[in-house]
Amino acid sequence: MAKMECQFFPGTTATWQCARCQTFYGEKCIPAGHSSHWGRRGPACIRCNNPLSYLGNAADAKPFWQQLPHFLTYPLHTHALIAIAVVAALSLLLSTGLLAIGVALLMGAILIKYGFAIIEQRGLGKTTPPTLSEAVSGDEDHLFLRQMALLVGLWGIVAGATGVSEPFGLLVSGFVTLAMPASTMLLAVEKSVRRAMNPLALLSLMVTVGWPYLLLWFCAQVITAGPYYATMLFSNVAGGLVLIPITMAFTAYFTFVMYTMLGYVLYEYQQELGYQVEPDDDTDMDPEAFTKAKALGESAVLLSDGEYDNARRCLRTALDRVRDDVELHLQYHKLLMLLEDDESLRNHSNYLLDLLARRGELARGVPVLQDTQKRVSGFKLDRAETAVELGKVLWQQGQYRAMVRLLHNFHKEHPGHPAVPRAYLLVAQAFSEPLNDEAKAQAIAQYVVKKFPRCPQRQQFDQLIEVLNQASVSAPR
Repeated sequence: MAKMECQFFPGTTATWQCARCQTFYGEKCIPAGHSSHWGRRGPACIRCNNPLSYLGNAADAKPFWQQLPHFLTYPLHTHALIAIAVVAALSLLLSTGLLAIGVALLMGAILIKYGFAIIEQRGLGKTTPPTLSEAVSGDEDHLFLRQMALLVGLWGIVAGATGVSEPFGLLVSGFVTLAMPASTMLLAVEKSVRRAMNPLALLSLMVTVGWPYLLLWFCAQVITAGPYYATMLFSNVAGGLVLIPITMAFTAYFTFVMYTMLGYVLYEYQQELGYQVEPDDDTDMDPEAFTKAKALGESAVLLSDGEYDNARRCLRTALDRVRDDVELHLQYHKLLMLLEDDESLRNHSNYLLDLLARRGELARGVPVLQDTQKRVSGFKLDRAETAVELGKVLWQQGQYRAMVRLLHNFHKEHPGHPAVPRAYLLVAQAFSEPLNDEAKAQAIAQYVVKKFPRCPQRQQFDQLIEVLNQASVSAPR
């Protein structure tokens, strides 16, 4: 099945489509698309406001042949193992006469009812098997009886075709054998024996799945033979009454593997087959989280289309409700970098860097600083404490020149501020060693000692001056 990709977030699968402008959106563009946050109309195209079509909850499903390990382990869940154990235990009651017939029918009913419950659950995308009580009591459509009627009907069709002529009978028998997986899936979905026997409906399903249907049929044949070969392995070490429940346990296990695979194929091809399952209100996303996610998705689309003014309105509206969300502010910064509004960029960068400082996330602010410095000549931070903390981050990252540029003329920007010694200690240390400009380091250190003689950093400055003096004396002339 061809998977469409979101046009705005490469590498993510599209889950919504606009039929009018043929735009494909992923979950990042249309978050919580089935939630009540979108209103009764549901999500609309960001470009043309046309109602969107859901592409199915299996838009990112892997091809079924890559899920074989999952099919083999699915019946090993506790719920399925209980059903297998019950079938195996009932097989001990098999004897002769009416009791054997009754037990055989009960075992068959459990296998088929539970199998169709697996198809339904796995077709919905659920990865946990149903409980035995859910499967047995939830069969309101009497699928066990319908399955029996289907098998009898198919046998009658083959017998009738054989009565016409042996070649024709072989042809019909071959088609029925090939169509058995499709027939089972149709019965599970449409609950109709007539549809499950309709050759046109069967052909339609097989053609829709395409060549992978042949692989599905082959896998089904291999799985069907599984109980025989598994029993053969135990026949030499177990016998009598022990072999019977072992045989039935393997039969139940491989039957459930088969139904799991058929259910997954319905899940994978739900869009093509027209069996899409639209979930109910699909998230617990609170209003503020939805506002944020919706604004991030919508603004990404608008930015991609060059609709900068609309993107700005979208983000400003969201920021009015979720004032201090970092992701929204980073997106707004990205937008301002595309606009010719240096004043807004300067003001917003100051606010964003202050916000990151309060959150202890200033490392995320380094690109913001660098972007703004490229656009706004001589950009400085309004808040002294934020500038010093960001200077420490730049020092830790080894970006010494960027740190010096940030704190240049700090004493003029913030005259008499107690953060001046801390800022200039970083600058002096950078000039002293990484940048190898002892003269500037000496001048800055002596300035601080003179202007802030009682600062907490006085001892560090004195030590730095002593080191610089010793280096000056020992330097070759």
